[in-house]
Amino acid sequence: MPAPARYKKAVPEVTAIWESGGTFKAQTDVWGAQIEARSELFGKPPASRVPVIKKALVLTPEEIEILNEPVGHETNKLLRLVQSRPELTPEDANEIHNGGTSSDVLDTSLSIQIRESLDVVAHDSDSLEKTLGATAIKHRKTLQIARSHGQHAVPHVFGRQVLGWYAEVKRGRERIKRAREVISVGKLSGEVGTHVFIPPEVEELALEKLGLRPDESPTQVISRDRHAEVVSLMAVNAGTLARIAMNIRLLSISDVGEVREPFDEKNQQGSSAMPHKRNPEKAERISGLNRRIRSAAAEELDAMILFLERDISHSSTERFTFSDSFSALSYAYRLTNEIMSDLVVDEQKMLENLNSSYGQIYSPRLLNELLNSGKGGTRTEYYELVKGLAHKAKDTKTSLLELVLENDLIVEALGKEKINELFDPEFYLRNIDVAYKRAGLIK
Repeated sequence: MPAPARYKKAVPEVTAIWESGGTFKAQTDVWGAQIEARSELFGKPPASRVPVIKKALVLTPEEIEILNEPVGHETNKLLRLVQSRPELTPEDANEIHNGGTSSDVLDTSLSIQIRESLDVVAHDSDSLEKTLGATAIKHRKTLQIARSHGQHAVPHVFGRQVLGWYAEVKRGRERIKRAREVISVGKLSGEVGTHVFIPPEVEELALEKLGLRPDESPTQVISRDRHAEVVSLMAVNAGTLARIAMNIRLLSISDVGEVREPFDEKNQQGSSAMPHKRNPEKAERISGLNRRIRSAAAEELDAMILFLERDISHSSTERFTFSDSFSALSYAYRLTNEIMSDLVVDEQKMLENLNSSYGQIYSPRLLNELLNSGKGGTRTEYYELVKGLAHKAKDTKTSLLELVLENDLIVEALGKEKINELFDPEFYLRNIDVAYKRAGLIK
């Protein structure tokens, strides 16, 4: 697997699926299922010989090394190796890969590997979903300034921001389910998929044993629209993780300082030259992993376009596409969960930032109160009035409340008592629980 060693260690389950041992095991499992199916349907091989043949399909580490040498036809090398076992009779050996083509075993085993990888990613997604849900609840009352275009908008709570991430990860879980359904197919129908030498009932029974169903109308390969959809769906999920990471990075900027990645003071350094730094390096790593996963989707979209009944232009890129993308995706899920599990949230800094704009953030409520005052002004007139005062507050570092109380038109329209009420952040939280209820976190 091309992924760096430090990344592989972080996702050992995915690594085991895609390294040579896992790849060859998936292939020999396909042959084992075919042998069982033929024995049950036709009595050939005899039931007594099935365990012997299946045992012959088990590879040693030394044999895996030999198979990894970059010479010869891979499937033929594997086939001839297992057929040469001394415990097998010629009749036993001939039952292995009976009537099949290399794509039968390669594509069906690839489906198994992708499905197993999706199961790992599903578990990672579930773990992150729980962490995000707990964080959203924990900070349900933590005041924060919401931002649009990077500018202060109106007050909300930090938990509401996290709730959006939670809901998106939850939707991603449905994409994983969809991807698993799409790829849970095999193809054991021989040359160009027409069952010339493999009876359809053998294919159906063998695939059932593998937990797969037959691809309805394959060529010599399983159509790559399935694979492209899987990787594209996972690229969307990676985009979700990258969005979370980007938001954490933005909130971690020194001038914002509202959150911070967990930082191991004893063993971690932010910079080799600047000891004071606590860089959001895990979130930045997630952003980079997303690029690799997204590029894998583009590769597989190209792999859909094959000559007529088949070519192998997809083969070389797919040796990287799935191993890389699933390793990167699982790792990104785990990094995100690691960050969110111990995220440092500076509630005081959030409050300071909320109050740093001289009350500009209360201009929407002021505008709406003027519109509802019944004093006859047009929306444009009131909008320009409030805009001018809000900009003046920022430019002169003067409280917007102070400027509003000095404006005779507004005081006459609303009264001083009402004006003072408008500058309360709690007003903006009155329906904050709606999204929590819709997301299923509270009743």
